[in-house]
Amino acid sequence: MNRVRGESVAPGICVGPVFLRGFAAADTGRRLASDEIEAQLNRLRESLQRSREQVEEIKQKQSDTLGEAELRIFDAHLAYLADSIFVSEIENQVMEERLPVREAVQLVFDKYDRIFQLVENDMLRRRASDLRDVATRLLRNLASEELASSAGPAGPYVLAARRLTTADMFNLDNEHVEGIVAEEGGMSSHAAILARSMGIPTVTGIANLPALLRDGDVVVLDATAGELVVQPDDRAVAQATTAAERWQSTRAEAQAPAEAAHTMRDGTAIRMLGACGSLGEAELVRTFGMAGVGLFRTELQFLVASEQPDEDDLVASYRKIVESQRGGDSKQMGAVSFRLLDVAAATLDQRAGRESPQERNPALGRRGVRGLLSNQEVLRMQIRAILRAAIGADEVAILVPFVTGVPELQRVKAGVIEERLALNKAGVECATSIQIAPIIEVPAAAMSIRALLNESDFAVVAIDDLQAHLLAADRDNAAVREYHQMVHPSVFEIVHRMAKQASQLEKPLLLFGESAADPVRLPFYVGAGYRSFSIAPVRLRGALRVLSRYTVDECRRIAARILEAPRTLDVQKVLVNLEVD
Repeated sequence: MNRVRGESVAPGICVGPVFLRGFAAADTGRRLASDEIEAQLNRLRESLQRSREQVEEIKQKQSDTLGEAELRIFDAHLAYLADSIFVSEIENQVMEERLPVREAVQLVFDKYDRIFQLVENDMLRRRASDLRDVATRLLRNLASEELASSAGPAGPYVLAARRLTTADMFNLDNEHVEGIVAEEGGMSSHAAILARSMGIPTVTGIANLPALLRDGDVVVLDATAGELVVQPDDRAVAQATTAAERWQSTRAEAQAPAEAAHTMRDGTAIRMLGACGSLGEAELVRTFGMAGVGLFRTELQFLVASEQPDEDDLVASYRKIVESQRGGDSKQMGAVSFRLLDVAAATLDQRAGRESPQERNPALGRRGVRGLLSNQEVLRMQIRAILRAAIGADEVAILVPFVTGVPELQRVKAGVIEERLALNKAGVECATSIQIAPIIEVPAAAMSIRALLNESDFAVVAIDDLQAHLLAADRDNAAVREYHQMVHPSVFEIVHRMAKQASQLEKPLLLFGESAADPVRLPFYVGAGYRSFSIAPVRLRGALRVLSRYTVDECRRIAARILEAPRTLDVQKVLVNLEVD
């Protein structure tokens, strides 16, 4: 019996035979003869059509299982499969380079995958995962010999794959995926989001799976612990089967909307807001009884559409988000904070048809507010759209991403004032006031929090990105993931320092990100002074369950012990043993 550790992406436990996918080599190294080109292009067209039909069928079959937000992921896949730019590039590789169509698909998608991976942005990372999913499906359909041998087991199975992709999760011939283990794939990919939404136990980051497993081997996947048990003995299988049945019985309850009060054990109110990027997710925020949308990612509308949206398109979209937070009496409306586009300037330049200077490291280059300030027309269009969409709403805010200092924030504030005056002069109705807040994700901004708060209504602490920059560790890079997950004392120190300074200025801080809902760290955040959180709606129930166990005083004592810990090991000991004095 061999236990292998990985990273938990979606919790749960399952037992079953394993089935490997995605490990066959695709390259042949040969060039096509002239008379083969047309046949290869026909194969491409047939595969594209077959892939579109499969995605449409999967979307239809899952319509009763998945929410609207998750189903929109398949719309992104359909958009890629119909995108003339991607298809033309593949065709050009076949016609001009005379590559077999499977190699042409792999080459084109590998190129775009590398481009996306250079950008440190959640939305673009998810676009990269969608791109990989589409490529995987195309390659599956192109490889007729692989399709013949990949129908999968007759019953439920544990999927073992090179990458975590939706193409492998949803197989029209067999939809009994009980668990997933993959060599690669991060928490923020769309496949990971779907796995969590569907309650499929999932673990990634386990290397060289073909050397560990063979098709048909029975395994135990304890995704809650991030562990794969290879060749389990009878006792381990029996225990895991009982645990899996118990987990399945409580799964429906865990996925139901949370009705508990958003309070600590002593009655202290905690403001729980949603983090989302689509109308479906925003509606889920209201369904779950959250206080509003703490951070709405605006990138999807720009990145999915074949053409850049105009101002009216944005107004209509943003207005739907604002209206989604209106209460049943049509008077009470939850807060909505729109994050301005957080993409590299090169992406905006490309959409506008302009040349863009090449950047060696776009993630630390002209992204976020830097890119917007160099693309004023996009910045001003977003500001005008938000102002127009915020009519009649009390709590609408503009969030400024990737701020490093006061001057950037001041330039955006000036843009808001100027655009409001221009709209009034043109007789266009718009909000008379709107809040503005920086997103703290760069250490320089965290160190300048007092000055930034003096220029803003509040601030959003993007804890995941801040930790990644502070520890110089990309959370989606498996090679350094242990550094990003590290409970480094400096992370807790800077988070506490920001809360203390915000309290002195009587300005609120909102904690945002996956780690903001971490049940182990939540008591520290509260003890450090945070009372507002922006998290994925599906994480709400778990967060409330943790908060209900503690009083604020108990959390303060926990925070004090963590802040006194000099080493990572000492911090870990406190977190593992959260015993209240």
